[in-house]
Amino acid sequence: MSEKLQDNPFAALFSSVKDAEQFSQQHLPSKTQPPTSKEQVHKSENDNTVSFLEHLLLVTTRGEWPHTAPRVLLPSTDPLTVDSFPLLLFTRLLLDPSEIELVGPQGEGGDEAAQSEVVVYLSEVYSRCWTTRDRPGHIARKVMEAVVTNLATALEQPELYPSQKVEQQMLRVLQQGLGREGAVEDLARNLVTHISKERAAAPPRVFEQLLAEVTTKLGSCSLMAVDFSLIEILEFYATLPLLAPLLTRIPPEQETRMGRSFHKTPLGSLLSISSLPDHAGLPSPFFDKPSSKPGHIHKDTEKSIWLAQRNINIRIHKIFYKLLKVSSQAKDGLLSWLESCLQANRGRAGIWHLQGIEGGLQSIYASDGFMINLGAVMLQLAQPFTQDVKSAKILKVDPTYCKARPMREEGGVPGAYTKGFENLSTLVPHSEEDSVLPHSQQYSFISSCFFLTHRALHLGMQVAQQKLSKLSQELGRLHQNEAVAEVMQPYVEARTADLLSLKAALFEPHLTESLLQFLGSTTEWMVQISLSPTNQLTPPTTLKEVTLPLPDEEEEMPHPFLQCIPEFLVENLTEAISSVRHYTAGLLDAAGDSAILSQLMSFIVVFMGSSKRMSNPHLRAQLASCLEILLPESKNSSGGLLIGLQEHLFQSHPLSSQLVSTLLNVFVSIEMTGQNVAFEEKFGYRRPMYEVMKYLWELPHHRQKFTELATEALSNMESARPPLFLRFVNLLINDAIYLLDEGLSYMSQLRESQKERDGGEWDSLTPAQRESRERSFQNMMLLARFHNNLGSHTIQILIRLTKEIPQMFTHSTLVDRMAAMLNYFLSTLVGPKQRNLKVRYMEKYEFRPGEMVSDICTIYTHLFANSSFCLAVSSDGRSYTPQLFSQASDVLCRVGRGLLAEEMQEVGRAVVAAGKAQAEDDDIAAEAPEEFLDPIMSHLMTDPVILPSSKLTVDRQTIARHLLSDQIDPFNRQPLTMEEVVPNTELKIRITQWLDEKRTQRAALSQIPKPQ
Repeated sequence: MSEKLQDNPFAALFSSVKDAEQFSQQHLPSKTQPPTSKEQVHKSENDNTVSFLEHLLLVTTRGEWPHTAPRVLLPSTDPLTVDSFPLLLFTRLLLDPSEIELVGPQGEGGDEAAQSEVVVYLSEVYSRCWTTRDRPGHIARKVMEAVVTNLATALEQPELYPSQKVEQQMLRVLQQGLGREGAVEDLARNLVTHISKERAAAPPRVFEQLLAEVTTKLGSCSLMAVDFSLIEILEFYATLPLLAPLLTRIPPEQETRMGRSFHKTPLGSLLSISSLPDHAGLPSPFFDKPSSKPGHIHKDTEKSIWLAQRNINIRIHKIFYKLLKVSSQAKDGLLSWLESCLQANRGRAGIWHLQGIEGGLQSIYASDGFMINLGAVMLQLAQPFTQDVKSAKILKVDPTYCKARPMREEGGVPGAYTKGFENLSTLVPHSEEDSVLPHSQQYSFISSCFFLTHRALHLGMQVAQQKLSKLSQELGRLHQNEAVAEVMQPYVEARTADLLSLKAALFEPHLTESLLQFLGSTTEWMVQISLSPTNQLTPPTTLKEVTLPLPDEEEEMPHPFLQCIPEFLVENLTEAISSVRHYTAGLLDAAGDSAILSQLMSFIVVFMGSSKRMSNPHLRAQLASCLEILLPESKNSSGGLLIGLQEHLFQSHPLSSQLVSTLLNVFVSIEMTGQNVAFEEKFGYRRPMYEVMKYLWELPHHRQKFTELATEALSNMESARPPLFLRFVNLLINDAIYLLDEGLSYMSQLRESQKERDGGEWDSLTPAQRESRERSFQNMMLLARFHNNLGSHTIQILIRLTKEIPQMFTHSTLVDRMAAMLNYFLSTLVGPKQRNLKVRYMEKYEFRPGEMVSDICTIYTHLFANSSFCLAVSSDGRSYTPQLFSQASDVLCRVGRGLLAEEMQEVGRAVVAAGKAQAEDDDIAAEAPEEFLDPIMSHLMTDPVILPSSKLTVDRQTIARHLLSDQIDPFNRQPLTMEEVVPNTELKIRITQWLDEKRTQRAALSQIPKPQ
């Protein structure tokens, strides 16, 4: 029989063939009955329809019928038909529980049939229809439509059911079914569609109530215990135009002043699920007691965090994407939510990390985990136009976006979600004298997504990366002092767990890959924008190959677009590249197969050396750090280099020939700029520059560039604008003097502190005083290491330059300062003062006096062939003594540098000879009239010049040296250049004549025999 029923079209009215078979058995005709007439066949078909409707609705009007399951008997004599069931369904809904009468067999199914809660009953009817919705006959679909209509009526007119709590029932049904049961999701979808068709209004309040409960529950989820059915409810909302706007509601205005209020929004509750604690100061939920566990355990934990967080972020991206697609209202809502969220959290940039302020601010702004996740999701949204730079989709980003008035303000530009952008610093400042900045009439989603993504990274990942760096440095300092680390072991353990958690949150591999792709596209876009013709006020539409020569910044004004692009785009780049290299070097190396590193190199060359393209010297100096990151790794102690893409970048990149001049430009600009660069801060910026210079020096074509710049400088030593290489060398000497002097001073102070501690002087101090002394000692140790390390870098550069380009350092403008510097440090290291520098554990402070003496003596050997240098050495009355080079030779012999010691003896002899000749001239100069003496240095002038504004006369080399650092007349502070000074020819002739007369007189006297 079952085979026959399968072919019977009415069998489709039942949920299964088994049910149809059972029904058929109850209605088999008697064997003694005669054949059925057409009327009987029609009656049988009607009976089947009635039975199917009874099965769906669990009601009947046939009280005497032999039912196979419990049914509610309706107080109606009308038969249950396709036409009558809507009214009978409504009758069933209006029954009071006391009026419900069951017929049929008692037992299983009775509670379901007697269900008294309206919404629950309707949802169960819908579920029974759901299983047969695609079968012929369409009866189930008609019942489903009736269920939706009655459910909408119940929600809109709950007074029809005064004893029922309709909204609570609906809430329970949705909570239990959405994300779990397809029937409930389909019911909810059709309900919302029905309501939106009937009247374009807000969804029933129950959907808001449900969303509020889901938001609360998600807010309490941990990363490893997420109820994904809650996420599926949010996904469901995002697919319906009527419900989607509920997800993007912005907190009330009084709350949006606190960025943390976005945690309590539906999207925010999902974004806040992270491996990081919700509040700073709370213990990390992962990496408990990290020092007691082996590294592979931490790796496994990290991988578990990565997997869990990636799964969450994929789901969030799915919701965001659906919101963008479901309706224009939802799309606008999401972008407005992002705009408001980022603006409310703008205080995260610079406060917590840069100033170290925490405490109460934790309750004001969104958590690190929230902001990192937001950045991760935004990167996924940006992938379609950043994943493949060659597609040129990135050029659809409008550079004027950030200067456009927000669309919700009066006069706002459509598509501009730019609240808070207008006050951000730009690559090139815009002054009132400049022309009005251009802006478009409307902005695309690509522009909004690009800049909102960057702002999310700036307020999220960048802040977290800075915290990670700060935390790493703090732990490094604690571990350097074993005694302190042991006393503070619980604190060290907690901070180590924080570091591991932060690292896991920041460097999930897929996240890092998409971050590098996004930043690579950003650099390509900025290069294309910066090289556009200044008269082209529309963004480029095709990618152009970047070639030399670059536009001349002296002749060409910066492009107006650069006055619109915020600086934080570059900050995101430099911080991310530095962090990725430091903590996950393999991921950056893996990027070598793509165009990212080449794009980064182009960006560095174009922007680092040009104040017209990027005025902030801090940012350009930070690009030097990125350049250091691109250096090939050292292969072995002999200096071999890995052959690969990174080496290719420095040798064959189309812009590589500009690297040397670009690097020297930014080196000089840190000091010469009118902007505020802290004195100590500049040395931190220059450290990576020294590393890059040393690498470039080993490549012949780059070394040739150094030489060319030096030759150019020597030909223009007195130009109105001192040549680049002269300014560089002058600052290099300044750096060496300051760094070496400070380093030696700190070593002397450390020696005294060690003597006091070893001598028991600290024992008589109070605990607070001892703690203060210990902190001071630790700080002094750090400063000593910092200055010694950088001083050594500076000397290494000087060794290279003096060997290849000695004439630069023996020029009259620099020779005296160079000689005085070398003499001072050599005398300190080999003379009587050297005993003041002896401390325990010198390597700990990166103090290597033997190496320093060797390096300084090497520079002497590079320069002593020039008589002017030897004369300058012998004329240094502050540090030079006849014994200086003998003392240096003794030290060199002790450190195994015998050959260098012999060379220093030769240097000594040349200096003595030059000194002897100079002594005779000094005797003459002592008798010189005052007008022949330089008013600043008090020496006999050899080339007097008149300063045009003060009308005073000074020696040419004196004023030239002064103008290297300060372009003003030293006597009246008026602007001055070397080209403006006037040779005092008359005075020079008189000085020359006077000298000749004195020398003639002395020569004559020397011929007179001395009395016996």
